[in-house]
Amino acid sequence: MRRLPGERILAALLVVGLVGCSSEIVGDDDVDAPVTLAFVSPAPGSAHVRDTIEASIGARVAAVGIELTIAGTPAAIELAADDVALGALDPSGLGTALLPALGTTTITATARDAAGEVVATASVDVDVIEPELADCRAWLDLYGATYTVGPARDGVADPVTITTPINGLRYRYSANTAPRATFFMDCSLALSLLEAAPHLRARGVVEVVDIGVYNYRCIGSGTPPDCPSGMSQHAYAKGIDIAGLTTADGTFYSVNDDWVIDPASEKTCEAATSNEKDAYLHEAICALKRNRVWNIVLTPNYNAAHRNHFHVDLTAGSDFIRGRGGVDEGPDHH
Repeated sequence: MRRLPGERILAALLVVGLVGCSSEIVGDDDVDAPVTLAFVSPAPGSAHVRDTIEASIGARVAAVGIELTIAGTPAAIELAADDVALGALDPSGLGTALLPALGTTTITATARDAAGEVVATASVDVDVIEPELADCRAWLDLYGATYTVGPARDGVADPVTITTPINGLRYRYSANTAPRATFFMDCSLALSLLEAAPHLRARGVVEVVDIGVYNYRCIGSGTPPDCPSGMSQHAYAKGIDIAGLTTADGTFYSVNDDWVIDPASEKTCEAATSNEKDAYLHEAICALKRNRVWNIVLTPNYNAAHRNHFHVDLTAGSDFIRGRGGVDEGPDHH
């Protein structure tokens, strides 16, 4: 599927690591004062924790300090991570690279002359790792979320009431005109909303319209905990129903009105879309699933009961977006 500008912005942050070793290339011998670059830091193979919140879209990144030794006088030095441009480096050779993608990443410094020609490069491989935190609430603290613990409710293992906005996004119940001030849910769902925010903010989203989270009920018939088809994830406050998205220019993308149901023969994230709003909704929800923000996604393709919302949840051991006729499209559907 085509990518929106916002997804290209986020892709520039979410670089994919490559495996290699540090290297140095010397500039043209014909130049009177040859330019050379070499990394002093980071050290090859060093580990960097993804524990910094990048303020512009709320992405979690590893902030990697850069120091180069520079011989000669290049006109400019550019940094890239796996060929994705990160910007110009200070002439002193000092700076910071923000790396959101887990795994091995190659950082490359490129020196250019006044004509823009490459005169030297150097590269180094580093590993981006996750922080080791004690529990879910520690992750909320890492994001700087404001919340209170509780109240205790049936089915909810780790209840929290989080203050909105959540990582820069307002949440509004569909029947109301004013945004929520606070939102009750399981801590794990709160964390998923914090992690969903960068993907939505990169698409210009400022408000998520929802139909609710907590509802102590069964899937289908029954009275909890006696549920023939199992408990709903809403009973655990680990699922949220999303009715639409509002962008900064005031455009509202309604799941009920703007999503065009895909043919049964086509997978949700591969199907042709009918118009700009339909494409926007398809791309947004598929990017969130592709990045495994939630374990299960149900769209209007699934059945009539989901015509007006995306149901997303954290069902343990699951990983799919469900298409027509109850067909599960796996994590590699894209």
